[in-house]
Amino acid sequence: MDFIKNRKALFLLFGVSGLLFIYAYFFHFLDFDYSPYYGDENFYFKNSESFEQTLSLKAPFTYNGYGSRIGNIDAHGPSYPIIYGGISLLVGWSNLSIIFINVGLLVMALLTLVLDKKSNREQKLLQAVVVLGSPFVLFYSISFLPELIHVAGAILLFVFVNRYLRVSGKANLLLVMILALGLGFIRSTWFFAFFGLAFIIKPPNSNWKWVSLLLGLSLPFLVQFYLHEQVPNTFSGVVSLTQSGEWGEAWASLYFNIKRNIYFALHFTEGKFYTLQKIWIGLTLICSAIFLQRNKLLVFGIITLVTVMMFNIVVYKNYAWTELRMYIPLCILLNLSLLSCNRKLTYGLIGINLLSFILILPLQQKLIHLRTNQNLNDIPEQTILELKELSKPTLLLDTLLLQNYSLHQLPILTSRGEAIFYILPYYEIEKKAYSHELNVYPDQIRVSKAKILTQ
Repeated sequence: MDFIKNRKALFLLFGVSGLLFIYAYFFHFLDFDYSPYYGDENFYFKNSESFEQTLSLKAPFTYNGYGSRIGNIDAHGPSYPIIYGGISLLVGWSNLSIIFINVGLLVMALLTLVLDKKSNREQKLLQAVVVLGSPFVLFYSISFLPELIHVAGAILLFVFVNRYLRVSGKANLLLVMILALGLGFIRSTWFFAFFGLAFIIKPPNSNWKWVSLLLGLSLPFLVQFYLHEQVPNTFSGVVSLTQSGEWGEAWASLYFNIKRNIYFALHFTEGKFYTLQKIWIGLTLICSAIFLQRNKLLVFGIITLVTVMMFNIVVYKNYAWTELRMYIPLCILLNLSLLSCNRKLTYGLIGINLLSFILILPLQQKLIHLRTNQNLNDIPEQTILELKELSKPTLLLDTLLLQNYSLHQLPILTSRGEAIFYILPYYEIEKKAYSHELNVYPDQIRVSKAKILTQ
């Protein structure tokens, strides 16, 4: 076969096989006792499990007990319980459901690249290396966070925007807009893709351009305000200050946040792999700007990425993995686009990414060991039975529970089928009135009625 004779393609095939072997190595540690490790993972796990059992978006795990202004949804938004819980309605729920769904959606997105008839085999293999060779993808492949869904979304945006640029038409444009809407309900910053879309809509004076700009301006803030539980950050703080007329304090908060984020952008790192990822992001942006005129998909990607960067720096945060989670899916989109502009340049970007991939392997090995050998206490069976006998309870959890116990074991329904709600006090914020407390004592976990209902 001519494909086998192609030495470069054969080399890439071995490279992809090697990457898949590394993923398989880490996946072989997972079993059906695998459980959340980071605090946020418990929210994704339990609130998705709740949707699978109740078909309700009202979250059993929240920070304040209220949830969002509409729907009582938690701080992470409305889409992930529908995705994880909805698919689990068909295939069943287990501890590994979220992992399987994340990987499955990424594989499906990769298949759209493989099935694209406009690219040759070598280009398809390079595209696979861009995605699978990302340390970000490897790191989150064993996580309960939805980062692989964002990577899958970026791949689909690459495919659908490319299709629209090749064959402009209302149907292809609407497909891109629907995808951007869907991703935005998973993470609000995806709505900024409407800014990028506005600059590539044909013809330039189309009314769809103004519709896209309006959606990009309004949806990130409306969805965040109404469909996400509010937690303390610069964005929510500035909204509160402006609502009370304290414009000077609001500006001072923004100015401090901008300075802090710029400082951390230059100085924050968690190792050589992390520094290389930040360099890769910067070089991806520079290279995309150089070839801007060759591919309008780069225009879409750059405008979207720069808008997200500005949002993070001004009103959110730009460090502690947040910038990687926000930027890398869009940088993968840009790298896929650059493959058709300058192959040699893309080899350099792929090389940096692969070096970062190699450097993250010791951390990944350590994390998989910690994840599969968690030093957490089980929730006692007696406590679970006691919780199930309560009537329409809302419980405030002891902070020791957050640190030392397997929260995913907490029941979400009483024996009568009523929902159980938990307040996880990670933040010092106003909390809803709760009926019970779940406290840790030296010899037991105790369920007790709240002495005073907080306001």
